[in-house]
Amino acid sequence: MEQFEKILVPLDGSQHSLQALQQAVYLAELCGAQLELLYVVDLNQKISAFEQVSTGGYIPNELKEDGYEILAAAMQEVPKDIKAAMQVVIGQPSKTIIEFCEQEQCDLIIMGSRGLGKIEQFFMGSVSQYVLSHASCPVMISR
Repeated sequence: MEQFEKILVPLDGSQHSLQALQQAVYLAELCGAQLELLYVVDLNQKISAFEQVSTGGYIPNELKEDGYEILAAAMQEVPKDIKAAMQVVIGQPSKTIIEFCEQEQCDLIIMGSRGLGKIEQFFMGSVSQYVLSHASCPVMISR
């Protein structure tokens, strides 16, 4: 069996993502792995396309606040003996998760099967499905 060293856990505050965190903590304890907690701010859900153009590329820090709050709460669930880092990134969640995973050289992704996005719920976890199809490392989907 493959030894995992760095586990990526994309979080959005949903129950499914919090269950994924619990499973990631368990595996990290077994393997001695490091956790990378990631929150992706989806601008398309936060502000309209017109507002995105009118900001001229400036992204208000307030858009990241929810992500930092969710990650700070998640860090409370990670035992002190597990090395963990957290990052808030702006982008399209599915593609950003894949890019972040490759950039940080994670060797496992553990994520929830469905998130908080209203449109994504109709497509039965389109973000998790995309990550499962495009990741270059193993992906564990938590229900």
